[in-house]
Amino acid sequence: MNSLEVEKRAKELFDSGFYCAESVLQAVAEHAAIHSPLIPKISTGFCGGISRSKGMCGAVTGGAMALGMIFGRTSADMPPDDTYLKVRELLTTFETQFGSSNCFDLTGCDFNDAMDRQRWKESGMSNKCRGFTGAAARMVTEIIDRDRSR
Repeated sequence: MNSLEVEKRAKELFDSGFYCAESVLQAVAEHAAIHSPLIPKISTGFCGGISRSKGMCGAVTGGAMALGMIFGRTSADMPPDDTYLKVRELLTTFETQFGSSNCFDLTGCDFNDAMDRQRWKESGMSNKCRGFTGAAARMVTEIIDRDRSR
């Protein structure tokens, strides 16, 4: 899959009922041919702005997990710097495109509030999150594909 296909797949996963972080991590894992019963469940707590806390966008945290899945350390004596640079690149690219990487700033929705969640569903705001999800998956895939080809 190329980056646009991964973006499309992340949106399909989102449309099927998975949330932002889950969809990004799952789509990127499929792209990398990584299969684990931990994916996407390991990312569930990061959805909704980190468990509905108005924190970082789940699509971004799912992307950070995906980059760690590909480039992260496998032993304590390995330096984390390369992975950190890739995650910061994702943050910069996402924030440049959308103005923020914070869920509440992006959506104006407090997902911990049941009325806000209902408003999010009924108003079509979920389409914004679908777009953030697809874009984050594409951005991550572009970083992976570029750096794997070096």
